[in-house]
Amino acid sequence: MITQDRLMQILIKGRYECYARKSTDYNPYVKSDLYDWKFTLPIDNYSFTDAYRGFNPYSGVEYIYVDQIKLPIWSCDYIGYVNLDSIMSAEAIYAFLKEARGVHLMNCQGNLFFDYEYENEFLRYKTYFQGNLAGLLQKEEFFYKNKLVAQQLSAGRLNEQLLRNPSR
Repeated sequence: MITQDRLMQILIKGRYECYARKSTDYNPYVKSDLYDWKFTLPIDNYSFTDAYRGFNPYSGVEYIYVDQIKLPIWSCDYIGYVNLDSIMSAEAIYAFLKEARGVHLMNCQGNLFFDYEYENEFLRYKTYFQGNLAGLLQKEEFFYKNKLVAQQLSAGRLNEQLLRNPSR
C-alpha cells in the first residue's frame, strides 16, 4: 500500500510543515477536543496528523493515515521537557529545537532515522535511533554549554501489513 520511501517523504514533509515552519505569523495548528492542538496535512491519499498537549512538559502523537480506509499506517508517541533548573528559558530551548529539527529535516536526504547532531554557538542537539520502522525509539537531547537542559523521547511503529516493498 505504501513504500518505505514514500512513508519517509510524508514524515519529513509533515514534520517540517507542522513544526519547523510554525512561527508567530504561521501557526497551522487548530484547537482540539482530545489534545490542546492538532495539525492535519493531506498528502496525496494520506493524511499526516500531529496533536499535542502542554508546553513544559508536553506530550503528543503523530499519525499517518491511509485516507480511503482511515487506518493509521504510522503512529508515534512523544514526550518532552526542559529541565526546571535550566539556566535557559523553555522558549529559548524550544526555539533552538525547532531550528535543529528544521536543519535535520531539510538535510536528511530522504532518510530521517539516522543519528544526527547540530550545534549553534553554546547549544547542541543530538538525536539517535534504535530499532526499525516496526518499532523505533528516538531520543533527543539538548545541551547548553555541554549541560543537558532538555530531552524528548519518541516511540514510533509502522503497521507493516500496509507497507509494500517494491523489490518483492
